[in-house]
Amino acid sequence: MARRLFRCSPVDVLSAFRIVGQEIRNKCHRYAKTGLTQREAYELAGRIREQRELIRQLTDRRNIKHARRLMRLNSRLRKRLVSIVERAGLNKDVLIFR
Repeated sequence: MARRLFRCSPVDVLSAFRIVGQEIRNKCHRYAKTGLTQREAYELAGRIREQRELIRQLTDRRNIKHARRLMRLNSRLRKRLVSIVERAGLNKDVLIFR
């Protein structure tokens, strides 16, 4: 069966980016207080990766400046997760962001 390429409108992509970003920030805040397991860190890294895929949908739409801003936000979340993982003494090498 052929795969159809489904593209969302820029507004839908930005809404999804905001929602996923809020989820990631909430989890980072909670994990910074309570700690996290390796599995939770891996799943959160997957959510950050999904957020990055949303940004890629915007880069095709001649919205490069906005996409760069979103990439910086995504990068900060990634760095935040890595620092939480390091403080918890977990292996950060298994986190897949790309």
